[in-house]
Amino acid sequence: MELVCLDFWSAEDSKQRSVDVLVLTDHFTKLAHAFPCTNQTAKQVAKKLWDHVFCVYGFPEWIHSDQGENFESELLAVLLKFSGVSKSHTTAYHSMGNGGTGRFNRTLGNMLRSLPLRVKNKWPQQIQSLTFAYNATVHETMGFAPFQLMFGRIPRLPVDVMFKQVLCDPVVVDQKSYVKTLMSHLHEAAKIAQTHAIKEQDKQAKGYNRKLKGTHLNIGDRVLIANKGEKGKKKLADKWDATVYTVRDRNLQTHTYKLEDGRGNIKVVHRNLVLNISFLPVVTAELCDTGSEGGSCASDQLDSLDEETAEDRISAWINSDDDESQETLSEGLSGLGKTSQQAPEVVAGDSTQCSLVGEDCPDRDTDLDSLV
Repeated sequence: MELVCLDFWSAEDSKQRSVDVLVLTDHFTKLAHAFPCTNQTAKQVAKKLWDHVFCVYGFPEWIHSDQGENFESELLAVLLKFSGVSKSHTTAYHSMGNGGTGRFNRTLGNMLRSLPLRVKNKWPQQIQSLTFAYNATVHETMGFAPFQLMFGRIPRLPVDVMFKQVLCDPVVVDQKSYVKTLMSHLHEAAKIAQTHAIKEQDKQAKGYNRKLKGTHLNIGDRVLIANKGEKGKKKLADKWDATVYTVRDRNLQTHTYKLEDGRGNIKVVHRNLVLNISFLPVVTAELCDTGSEGGSCASDQLDSLDEETAEDRISAWINSDDDESQETLSEGLSGLGKTSQQAPEVVAGDSTQCSLVGEDCPDRDTDLDSLV
């Protein structure tokens, strides 16, 4: 095992109590293990890793997981440092960064769903049997069973004994010859599996890229991040967070971007969770005449300019009784590439029209729908 991926999978038992299952998969061979746990604490993760991975298969080079508190805890960090194991994690709210483990979770759920009702009520007791069945089945991507890639031999199953299909090697060899033959089989199987996996991954990538609509972002682009952290019902929640970020760095191999907001906070986000808004005009907050008496500024009417939309700012300036604010608005619109003759018009009633710039509006309480 070189790279081991971790994840938690949960389901309800017969008493409607949530049962947490720690899932571990080897990235190359796809060998999987699933261990029911009493909770998802870092202590449970550390104990399962030590007892069922480190002390059985040895110490891997990398452990990969999401950014859950149990996986990013100080306890696990100390254990991995003591064991000489490096740690990596996915970007926030991007489960595809740990897709192999997530795919096994879906397979495990389908296997449990197909059990008879009397057995399904005690599904935690069936986890090990179903996991072994998965490991003994040929993986579509690799072309071999995970068990065979890990141990260099095909597992002996009850069905083989039933139909007398057990492969027997009549040649008796010593330990050295056995090790030499085993290593040869493992190298050959790994080479074939890697070639098969590359072909399958290319095929899957082409199928996924057919639906791809996004493009690469450039340094300095303004973007929004998908609203994934809000709890509760999300039917009416905004799809994108209102905070505007700027792209500071990017990694085109992993399709991740380092983003910075106006306060200097940094986030690393996958491209699938980012919306490019660089095409929208930038409305500055300094549309005021600082040289006038009293330093009047129409934007002072807003509590927080950073949280207001451009339409809200224009509405505030229009409703202002300050002639200087109206004149400043005209200059601001001109700076956005609009002349006074091209400024939007507000409809007041059925026939009365007035321009925002050029003539005085007879009625300040006009309908703003035409601005949108």
